[in-house]
Amino acid sequence: MDFSVLGPLALTTEAGPVAINGTKPRALLSILLLNPGRTVGTGRLIDGIWPESPPASALHNLRTYIHRLRQTLDHSGDSADRLVRDGAGYQLRVDEDELDLLRFQRFAGDGHRAAREDRLDTAAELFSRALGLWRGRALEDLPDLGTDIAALTTALQEQRREAVTELVDLRLRLGQSAGVIPALRRMVAEEPLDERRQAQLVTSLTLAGRTAEALAAYQEARRTLVDELGVDPGPALQGALQAALDADPADLRPPAGRPPAVGGGAPASEPTAGPRALPMKPPQLIGRTTTTRQLRTIAQGIADTTGADEHASVVLVSGAPGVGKSCFAVASGYELADIFPDGQLFVSFDTADGAPRSTGDLMRELLVELGVARSDVPDDVRERAAVLRCTLAGRRLLLIIDDVDCAQQVRPLLPGAGRSLVMITSRQRLLDLDVGWRLTLGALTRSDAVELLATIAGEHRAREQPEVFGRIAVACDQLPLALRIVGSRLAAQPGIALPSFADHLESEENRLEELAVGDISVRHSLSGSYRALDPAARDALCLLASTNLIITQSNAGEILRLPSQQANRMVEHLVEHNLLTPVESEGPGQRFHLPGLLRIFARECVAAHGQLSPVG
Repeated sequence: MDFSVLGPLALTTEAGPVAINGTKPRALLSILLLNPGRTVGTGRLIDGIWPESPPASALHNLRTYIHRLRQTLDHSGDSADRLVRDGAGYQLRVDEDELDLLRFQRFAGDGHRAAREDRLDTAAELFSRALGLWRGRALEDLPDLGTDIAALTTALQEQRREAVTELVDLRLRLGQSAGVIPALRRMVAEEPLDERRQAQLVTSLTLAGRTAEALAAYQEARRTLVDELGVDPGPALQGALQAALDADPADLRPPAGRPPAVGGGAPASEPTAGPRALPMKPPQLIGRTTTTRQLRTIAQGIADTTGADEHASVVLVSGAPGVGKSCFAVASGYELADIFPDGQLFVSFDTADGAPRSTGDLMRELLVELGVARSDVPDDVRERAAVLRCTLAGRRLLLIIDDVDCAQQVRPLLPGAGRSLVMITSRQRLLDLDVGWRLTLGALTRSDAVELLATIAGEHRAREQPEVFGRIAVACDQLPLALRIVGSRLAAQPGIALPSFADHLESEENRLEELAVGDISVRHSLSGSYRALDPAARDALCLLASTNLIITQSNAGEILRLPSQQANRMVEHLVEHNLLTPVESEGPGQRFHLPGLLRIFARECVAAHGQLSPVG
């Protein structure tokens, strides 16, 4: 079987193309292929097939289309377990060599790695193979698949654009500027407001020794931006102009393994000269694609900044206990290493006994990592902070500061000048800390949670009992920490009866006891956030956990036994600690979600300390 979504939907076997007749069955197959190997809920399928207004018979019709699709696959000589159902929806199982989308992502991923290792010819070949799989826009023959699926196809188009950008940069680094000029002119004509493409065109013309044409291309780009958007060119395009004005084209051709400053920004990939002090690289991230892409965009924007505007930028990554903030930050640090050649550093306030490390200790650690002799580190904390700022100034590095409790802790560690990125992780939203971007991590989707669990406990077990894996994921609140604990335990017990294990885990009286392995436990993680609250907030959390009511702005006062305004402030305080999560509501007023594991923990606290009094 050969499935294709990078262009019009197509299904081909050794005997030739297979017809999928009807818009609705084709939409069904497309949605499943955009989620290869993952369970797609019936609700998402119905919304994608009938984006405007599903008929009353939508569920029955969906089952009919599923049956027809199975028949089509069966008549084409396919295996019987290709399209399977679990409790939440349906899953189409496809191997990497059967779906062009998976092959594209593999080639592009391998290309990125090769580029980071300065294997330029190999990287260019891989990106060329990845882009050669595209036959038009993703699913261009099925334009009306609803907003959810449209978002996926849009994301695919962005991945294609990124691959094109990488390939052009590689061609320029390989001295093949003349060969990319025709394609760049075509792309600029199609998207005249894309400054990155315009900058690449100006740079390629300059490198080819066609400086007059490069200057003319810049002027045309500037006129377009001013006329259409009323803005002047940004740093990338201005940098390309400066390179054309200041340098002889021969000087711009880089030696082997060295990139030109394409678009005035940082080199696309450069050997890391600074310290590489990140912890061990975590396992593959699952379910954080959008946030990861957003973080790379932020990092690339910092790298492209030049001149007087250079300053360090701060990103706050916050989320509930157990959501995987540290794992996300460290994994992202490895992925962004190519953008920050002056080094990648990691420090954490966390300690084994729960008492946080001092800010002064973290300053000393950073200075030593940056090459300052331990004897030269000042004893005075304010002097130490000044030395740290001077040492960081002008560098382009990535600094991860993990497990921050409050803004006061971290402020002295933040650099001033330079093109560095500081990534802070915290269980709290730190509203009193001045940051450039705030990224909030939530629980995984059910399908992503099952995938994470399967990668640890065994994918064959997940394929054999998908419904049970789904139950276990839900009992874990779809939190990465809980899923990794359970996955590790299941991996060590290959013969355990999974349905019985799921039954045991779903019992509230057993759940927190089961979510522990070695010195890691969900209860310990929740306890840290609970201890960080003041007594009134602890009581409020326990009162909210004591009811099964949906928590809203209108009933918070009744549950907390407080006047409405005080109750809403307390709810807002718990939201700032990422212990309550605002959720979308079709009706008036805001609703809030209290995670199941936290609810169980809070009820345990009530049982241990007796009846609660009103919060006030």
